[in-house]
Amino acid sequence: MKLIKTLGFIICYATFFGQDNTILKIDDQTVNKTEFEQIYWKNKKEKIATKEDLDEYIQLFINFKLKVIAAEELGLDTTKKFIDELNGYRIQLEKPYLIDTSINEDLINEAYYRTINEVNASHIMTKLGPNPSSQDTLKAYNKISDIRNKIISGNMGFEEAAEELSEDPYARSTKGNLGYFNAFKMLYSFECAAYNTPVGKVSEIVRTKYGYHIVKPNSTRKAKGRVKTSHIMITTSSKKENNLSEEKINSIYKDLVEKTKTFEELAIQFSEDRKSAKNGGEIGWINSGGNFYPEFEEAVFSLKSDGEYSKPFKTPNGWHIVKRLSYEPIGDLKSMSYDLKNKIQKDARAQKTKSSFINKLKTEYQLKNMLNMKDLVGIFNNKNFNYENVESNKKLKNINNTILSFSNVSFTNFDFIKYLSKSRLIDKDKTDEKLIKQQFGNFINQNLIAFEKTQLETKHPDFKALMKEYRDGILLFEISDQNIWTKAIKDTAGLKEFYNSNIDTWKWPNRISGTLFTSESKKTLNKVKSLKLKKSLSNDSIMSILNTDNLFNLKYENKIIDDFKKYNLVFDDLEKGFNGPFNYQEKWGLIYLEDKLPQRNKELKEAEGIIVSAYQNYLENQWLSNLKEKHKISINFETLYSIKQKP
Repeated sequence: MKLIKTLGFIICYATFFGQDNTILKIDDQTVNKTEFEQIYWKNKKEKIATKEDLDEYIQLFINFKLKVIAAEELGLDTTKKFIDELNGYRIQLEKPYLIDTSINEDLINEAYYRTINEVNASHIMTKLGPNPSSQDTLKAYNKISDIRNKIISGNMGFEEAAEELSEDPYARSTKGNLGYFNAFKMLYSFECAAYNTPVGKVSEIVRTKYGYHIVKPNSTRKAKGRVKTSHIMITTSSKKENNLSEEKINSIYKDLVEKTKTFEELAIQFSEDRKSAKNGGEIGWINSGGNFYPEFEEAVFSLKSDGEYSKPFKTPNGWHIVKRLSYEPIGDLKSMSYDLKNKIQKDARAQKTKSSFINKLKTEYQLKNMLNMKDLVGIFNNKNFNYENVESNKKLKNINNTILSFSNVSFTNFDFIKYLSKSRLIDKDKTDEKLIKQQFGNFINQNLIAFEKTQLETKHPDFKALMKEYRDGILLFEISDQNIWTKAIKDTAGLKEFYNSNIDTWKWPNRISGTLFTSESKKTLNKVKSLKLKKSLSNDSIMSILNTDNLFNLKYENKIIDDFKKYNLVFDDLEKGFNGPFNYQEKWGLIYLEDKLPQRNKELKEAEGIIVSAYQNYLENQWLSNLKEKHKISINFETLYSIKQKP
């Protein structure tokens, strides 16, 4: 009967497939060559497919598909847990498909250029609070505009203006100079002003969350990479203390030069940066154009070789000596591309990719903006307008007028009012046209992106395949957990029955328990026997006597031994008490045997881990056997074997 089934299974592909591109059919579900290849090559390192590989993989693939079908039949793909988990993955997976990738490449190139080229820039700022009023915003803008005009006209120098007029609290001491920096060190709009303005010129006015700025690039240089650094620091806070600190750092430097102590020892003993002192002064990697004082950075990057240390130098924090531990140059664009891409996604730069993408969607879907501000304000001012119960406004005049359409969807005033009600914005000022237009822009963007998400599977086959892979993977895990993993642990009766049916599978070999003494000297081990037998000394006492001149003369460990070949021993020849000395692995051994443990079956509790694992395999094989009996499986071997090499 089994032979007939097998023959039917093998030849049925001709009946079911003919010249079809389908590789596998389980009941009414089909898997085409493209779908199979996507998964096959993703899990295979080699670029060539052999018949043996394909035969093996198709069976694994069948097992996988049968389990997923079993999960679907139980409705696991409809549970809240499954839907929430898959949606969580989808949110992450769809992100690369909701940006303008061409802009993203431009941003990566821009970020790389700004990573390898640093700019020294000064700035002047007029501050703005977290939620500035329109009056405060205008006042700050007019002030920075006046300052810029004075500088451009030559009535005031940039450094002078920074010192006297900037609202940056550090400007007075630095004259607005920020030192060298590179990509991602400043807010993106500020960074762009610094890099896009010619050296020595004053930028246009720039808005950030801190206020308004004007920026003057002073110079540029190639970035220097990064140095892993250690330092010794002596702090100072007054003129008198500065003299004492200088004397102390010079004394430490003298010890370094005379090599009375290592840098690490001196850092541990004297450095007043206690966090790094306990690590021998190590403070990790320092990038050029980073967050350290220019004097500190200059000293670090002046060191030309690993292990070299500087002369004492001073920063606002105190006196330092720095040591170079290792150096790394900046990588090429290819090696840094992934890291730069991740940084861009977390930075204001990402908004450029999103904005460009939305503009392309507006064109693709022929978006029409039909918002009539007069109608909308009229709805808000209607005496019957109810903000607390938005649904009650459905009969108001113009409420159902279409204000937005794209592709095959449209939105009305009512839809927009519902959107506004969720953010409570129409509670603030229902006639503020600027606010309404801003929120309508957000409304457009939100609905465009929401619609595009519904089109991803249609527009991007790779996304569709990826979502299916995650979907099936979640189902596979859930059904396997129910039928195999958790079941094997919870089904104690079944586990015990399985153990009893296969009890001879898990055995302890012949073993002995005792003490193994080892030494380079056979004579030493004979002394062990003598001291143990004649004086009944403990093992530690014997060690202290025989290791007086050499701490490594004798070693011992209490252990259970089952690898007798390793020691050139035979279990049946061993007796209680001393056995040896014997030669093994170019040294001598001596065993004090306390108990012989003949071969026996392992109890369930002694090998529960491996027995549970074996029971899981048994349950899986039994389950798969039942699934294969239940479902009709057909393989198109002709199409399967047409797979030759990786596309």
